[in-house]
Amino acid sequence: MAQTAGATIRCPTVALNKALHRQEKEMIEAALAESAGRVSGPGGAAGKLGIPRATLDAKIRRLGINKHRFKIHQSN
Repeated sequence: MAQTAGATIRCPTVALNKALHRQEKEMIEAALAESAGRVSGPGGAAGKLGIPRATLDAKIRRLGINKHRFKIHQSN
């Protein structure tokens, strides 16, 4: 970070990476919500995003997403 006249300016690369991570997290969470927390299989989030299940699992861990909060619990 650079400082100019008392103001802090963020490095464009840092700002871009932060924005990309935020957008990626939002997209994954939206796909998990649409698929009721299902990661793979028919109607799963991986299919909706067009990425392999293992890749999605890795991104979920890296971004700190709790995929279980998207599961719909059915009462019998």
